[in-house]
Amino acid sequence: MGSLLNKKFIVYLAIGGTAAVLEWAIFYFLNIVENVNYLLAVVLSFVLATLFHYLLTTKYVFESGAKYKKTTELSLVFVVSVLGLLWNLLIMYLLVGFFACEAMLSKIIASALVTMWNYLARKKWIF
Repeated sequence: MGSLLNKKFIVYLAIGGTAAVLEWAIFYFLNIVENVNYLLAVVLSFVLATLFHYLLTTKYVFESGAKYKKTTELSLVFVVSVLGLLWNLLIMYLLVGFFACEAMLSKIIASALVTMWNYLARKKWIF
């Protein structure tokens, strides 16, 4: 059982890494290329990456529909994700707003810090 959990966690990290790159690319495009406010760019990129992440993790990592109906499950994923988004926004606000860090670097740091929250919350409460 332990090796199966390790394999699933590795797959989760691979999917998460892909979702993170997608999120960063969308953030970069919106904030740097299109000059969208960095906080709005965080929200939009986070929502799209979360949907992408949900679709892949329910196929390859978590057993979708095991605890809840799919509609409830998706709702719970978005509740956990919104909490992750709030952490993401707070970290971005602090790094960019208070410490004057560059927005793209701050986004990468924020994403890394929120990753464990997302995995543990989904594993414990949803799947």
